[in-house]
Amino acid sequence: MSETLEMRKLFWQLREVMLGNRSLRGKSDTPDAKGLIDQASYDVIEVDNLLEVVDHTQTLVGKDVMHKAFSQQMLTPDEIKAKQHALQELVDDDELRQGIEALLKTAATHEDSFYRLLFSEFVGFFFSPNRKKLEQPGYGYRVYKEAMRFLPGVVTHAEKIKPPKSIYLKNLLSDLAEFATKRECKLMNGPVYKFFDKFLLASEKKTIQPAIKFRLTLFKPLLLPLLLLPTIAIPYVLTTTLGQFTVLSALPVMLMLFYIPIVCEFDNSSFIVPLKQIYAGSADVERVVQVIGQLDELMSYHRYAEKNVHNVILPTIKVANRHCIQVEGAVNPVLGLSDETYVPNNFDSSQHNLSFFTGPNSGGKTAFCKTLAQIQLLSQIGCYIPADSATLTVADRVYYQTPEINSLDQDVGRFGTELKRTRNIFTAATPHTMVILDELAEGTTHKEKIETSLMILEAFKRLGSLTILVTHNHELAEHYLEGNQALCRQVEFDGQKTTHRFIDGISVTSHANIVANYVGFSKNDIESLLKEKLIAINATDTPQ
Repeated sequence: MSETLEMRKLFWQLREVMLGNRSLRGKSDTPDAKGLIDQASYDVIEVDNLLEVVDHTQTLVGKDVMHKAFSQQMLTPDEIKAKQHALQELVDDDELRQGIEALLKTAATHEDSFYRLLFSEFVGFFFSPNRKKLEQPGYGYRVYKEAMRFLPGVVTHAEKIKPPKSIYLKNLLSDLAEFATKRECKLMNGPVYKFFDKFLLASEKKTIQPAIKFRLTLFKPLLLPLLLLPTIAIPYVLTTTLGQFTVLSALPVMLMLFYIPIVCEFDNSSFIVPLKQIYAGSADVERVVQVIGQLDELMSYHRYAEKNVHNVILPTIKVANRHCIQVEGAVNPVLGLSDETYVPNNFDSSQHNLSFFTGPNSGGKTAFCKTLAQIQLLSQIGCYIPADSATLTVADRVYYQTPEINSLDQDVGRFGTELKRTRNIFTAATPHTMVILDELAEGTTHKEKIETSLMILEAFKRLGSLTILVTHNHELAEHYLEGNQALCRQVEFDGQKTTHRFIDGISVTSHANIVANYVGFSKNDIESLLKEKLIAINATDTPQ
């Protein structure tokens, strides 16, 4: 797709947001075969919730850049490190950070007008605008004037910012400075002249060249005499009765019926519409808008770190022949953001690419696996993560499979539906893929479930993908005990209560009695409820 079409795609997406027809979130917006995560994993990992806590962007384009970073963008280790160095510089240099904050504040103030200029239809003063179609009253003077403060204002702020040291920030600010030399920026700053179908800058216009100057006002010095002459002549050419009109009484009629519609329509069709088409189709404008989004994204990560009550770090990114992740003191980025009591955990897959989490449903297995997936996503976009230390590689895909109760295939049932999902994940997986499986082969006999699950796990293990299984079937984990072939972690207990920490080992019981007691449906609870119900039934059936 050409650069121009890419820009149009971005702007039309933002247009839909402005109209309220969609959100920048709510879906990965990437085909399942491409991007870091597919739609099913996007939902299970709760990327929208992750965006809610990380997103402190001020601009629409910043939100768009951030959303694409989570679901579509694939950075190399060097690119991730470059963003990390930029984030560290924002911490170390208050003057630089404040300069970027001022730039983004200007961008956020005028961004809306710029998009409205690009998308809106101006219907004049005699028609009612349809807001659902993003129609605007008037001919575009006010919107154009406000829109021209967007990119030129950002460029002006960029020129005042202290030169950064990090390559990432240096390149972004360099792109803003370069835009100041582009023709589009000069057209935005004005003045703009038109000679036949060609736009001219003041430096390009010859002294004697009869070009028309674009003025964002109805006051046109050369046209006012043409308005006044017929206005003065009206009382002398009309009938005796109508001739009683004075020049002053005829002037509003001339303004409303002739001067304003003709002049405004000329400015709209000759200047405003052609100029906005130039801006909308410009690769240079696209680039500078994206730069604003990238700066906004970076500042958003900085603000996320400031708001987190737990220790946050920039993880170490390494290169290896398979995916692995090592974290100490890891906290869920969403649930632990403002919860000082959230229990941290450790995980190290450097020695094994197959791991098991066992224990009761209330022990935190799923929450911690989502923590690992969310930390992986944050790390890959160059963001801070809530942990004491972390070293990981870049994953080419992140998959999270859970039982799909609500999307059963009637031809193959639950077992077949989930098996198809697992097959699709395995087909796309590589040694650099992160795969989290919440149970396997549900919907069949226990014996067949164990056999099928072991077959699948062995395939992932031999492929080299980092594979994590959350399961109550301890037999699966025990199969890999001999020879220390997998990492086994189980929920820790303090008496009858889970601590939400994980320790080495395999839980051979799901502790169903603890869960049943907690929800009030243990064996004793059932007997008590049954006794009460039978007494009530007998009382109802007893003849009066």
